[in-house]
Amino acid sequence: MSGVGVDWLEDSTFLEFGYCVTFARGLDAVELLRRMGCDVATAAMKTRIDANHWIEDLLDDGHPDVGDKERVIRAGESDGWAFAVEDGGTRGIDEEVLAEVSAGTVATSIFRNVNAVTVFSYAESGLVVCQYESPLQRGGSDPDRLVPELIRAGVLFPDGDMPDLGIAEEQRLTLRMMHAEFGVTLPRETVEDGELLAAML
Repeated sequence: MSGVGVDWLEDSTFLEFGYCVTFARGLDAVELLRRMGCDVATAAMKTRIDANHWIEDLLDDGHPDVGDKERVIRAGESDGWAFAVEDGGTRGIDEEVLAEVSAGTVATSIFRNVNAVTVFSYAESGLVVCQYESPLQRGGSDPDRLVPELIRAGVLFPDGDMPDLGIAEEQRLTLRMMHAEFGVTLPRETVEDGELLAAML
């Protein structure tokens, strides 16, 4: 794998406003943005800072229907997966959005907000298979599907109980599981400082 995993998110500036990152296997960035409901006709390559300024410029130009930075999603591709990064957004944990993103493929997403609320999601072929805030309270069409993976990652004990982890460590282990079990990667330098394809909801 050419990427560097995804657990660096827990050491990044994305914690300031929270993050939501969605991955879809075999899609390109444009298709992922389209499935997430973005206007891909106006998509453009932008850094994180430029994407935030994009919203500010539209507001200054008198477009009151445009909201804040949560309305912009940036996307790229890495190791056979497309990824979409939301700076403070929640689109990637919406069940209807995940169903659309995963149509004909596999999708997974990870969310954390400024209040340390976290959500992990896994979807296949238009169905949210497993989604949870707490690994002990899983929902979805087959909520136990990923129990073996969660055990291997150290998120759950073999008996199904949960170790006494803090929010940050639990999130870090979940991110490592996503990399180890699904092969998703997130190129840190590009995501934090480089340009990705940006589109607006």
